[in-house]
Amino acid sequence: MENFSSDSQIHGYSLRLSSALILVFFLFTGFSQGVLSTQNKKAKKLYEKADKKYKERLFGESIDLLAESVKLDPTFFEAYLRMGSLYKALGNEDSTFSKFQKYERVSPQPLASVLEKLAFMSFDRGLYKESQDYLSKFLKRVPEKASDPELILLQESIAFAKDQLISQPDSLKLTVLPSSINRFKLQYLPSLTIDNASIYYTKRDHVSGDEDIVVSNYRDRQWLPAVSVSDRINTPLNQGACSVSADGKTMIFTMCDGRNSLGSCDLYISKFVRGEWSYPKNLGKTVNTIYWESQPSLSADGNTLYFASNRRGGYGGRDLWVTKKLEKGWSKPTNLGPTINTRKDETTPFIHQNGRTLYFSANGYPGMGGFDLFTTGKKDSTWTSPRNLGYPINTHKDEVSIVILSNGEEAIFAKEEQKNYQILDSRLVSITLPEEIKTTPASYIIGNVTDFVTNRPFQAEIEVVDLTNGETLYQNQSDQTTGRFLMALPVERDLAAFIKKKGYLYENFSFESESNNAFNPDTINIQLKPVREGLSLVLKNIYFETDSYQLSEKSRSEINNVLELFNQNPTLHVEIAGHTDNVGTYNYNQTLSKRRAEAVYNALLEAGIKKERLSYKGYADSQPLVDNTSEKNRKSNRRIEFRVVRTK
Repeated sequence: MENFSSDSQIHGYSLRLSSALILVFFLFTGFSQGVLSTQNKKAKKLYEKADKKYKERLFGESIDLLAESVKLDPTFFEAYLRMGSLYKALGNEDSTFSKFQKYERVSPQPLASVLEKLAFMSFDRGLYKESQDYLSKFLKRVPEKASDPELILLQESIAFAKDQLISQPDSLKLTVLPSSINRFKLQYLPSLTIDNASIYYTKRDHVSGDEDIVVSNYRDRQWLPAVSVSDRINTPLNQGACSVSADGKTMIFTMCDGRNSLGSCDLYISKFVRGEWSYPKNLGKTVNTIYWESQPSLSADGNTLYFASNRRGGYGGRDLWVTKKLEKGWSKPTNLGPTINTRKDETTPFIHQNGRTLYFSANGYPGMGGFDLFTTGKKDSTWTSPRNLGYPINTHKDEVSIVILSNGEEAIFAKEEQKNYQILDSRLVSITLPEEIKTTPASYIIGNVTDFVTNRPFQAEIEVVDLTNGETLYQNQSDQTTGRFLMALPVERDLAAFIKKKGYLYENFSFESESNNAFNPDTINIQLKPVREGLSLVLKNIYFETDSYQLSEKSRSEINNVLELFNQNPTLHVEIAGHTDNVGTYNYNQTLSKRRAEAVYNALLEAGIKKERLSYKGYADSQPLVDNTSEKNRKSNRRIEFRVVRTK
């Protein structure tokens, strides 16, 4: 079913021979009139009539006559071979398989090419033992083919599949999603918001019909009936394979032969503004080409885009690529490289909200058959070797798209029913992942940003940083009208979050993996203070060694944000105030608080801030924010505070 003009046409690459015309040479050379194996004269006569019908291109009648001949002589292997070849030419794979099987059983010396074909066709049907038997027979006849890459992959896939069927527990059960979601003939390629409150996916009402994007929302403990996402997005043309950002405000999707198209299928972007989706825009020539670009997956903040393409510069037919959002447009896409991409096809990427785990579908690795689903993890700037998600997620059929919920433990993907490699039905199902393929979860915070003085909502920059290496993991903006924002938080990292707007003191948060604090979904209200005399902020991401005034490297992100604030406000003058809890003597705490404030002061001087714009002072435990009655409270009181002395 290879057809790059439609996004859903991602099947038909089952693990089988590269030549689609194996054995069909019989159809072009005609039926031989040599010595036949049957002694039944009537069967021979029917065979000869079938030959004439074939020459008249009446293939169906030819098959009927051959079928009659084998009824008269069930061992008439030439007739089975001819029927199999005719069915192959007509594209009926199931009947081809059946007739070739019968031919192999009754023929005293079956053709090696038929044995090879049967090995692949058996594997495609999940008949792993039969596939191994046919392959063994073939290699005994043609041992020089043992080094063929396709046969090596088949051998490895048979071993993998047989092991999976034995080793996987019966407790891994698939659950079909409710009929309010599975309400169409075909539904596939799901995408979820991080709060799991909205599921977007592609639907088709008929097998060969138009593709559209629909959405179902979770309300009052149930999924509402899926509806068209927007008349601005769905058209009489094919739209599908969408991906939404974690907050559900940005969508990238595929349109084939659509508006301002550059190739067969292009990627488009739409924004959810004031309650509706904007008119889509083509991502442009940097991302889209004259080739096929499809199956996007957005990072949580919408700033990194993974997608599949058969453009030049790849390793196989279709590869996975990545591009990043720039101030204007997107960066030139980069191939994910040979660790992931093979000489065959990789499709339907999905990047988890944790930013580290990538899932995709491929047919170039050992698997259960057809396209299987795989996962890989990002370590620094490289990806780990892909891992097959195994049975029962993968079967001998094509599994081509998956999303993992933010908890890293549950998955939603499409399960298909196929015949002759054509999709008859596709439903969305869920599964709880086995422990070995669960991933690091991600959480989120929903909030609103307002002005501290006027209480008016406005747009502010949202940034989440990994404190250990300074990597920016999430960047977004609050809504310009409501001030609402969603902040994605990868779990099991030490994180800093910053909410910033020019002319205001920023707000910041700290999330430490050891304490797992604030990693449960939460709602907060942020009031940004204008840069004004007497107002202050607590630098919550300044870190010192225990009982020390030596700044930790984890403080670098906070220092950088302070520098940005000074650069945006060239007349700003501040006092850096050190505070402690009430543990220890006053003199000890006074010295410690002063030296810690001095350490921040020196770090800013070294970064280029002029001495006359800074001062520092230690306050010991004289100005607690809360009572020192618990470790949590004492931790809040141990702080560096940044107070505006004057702005002129």
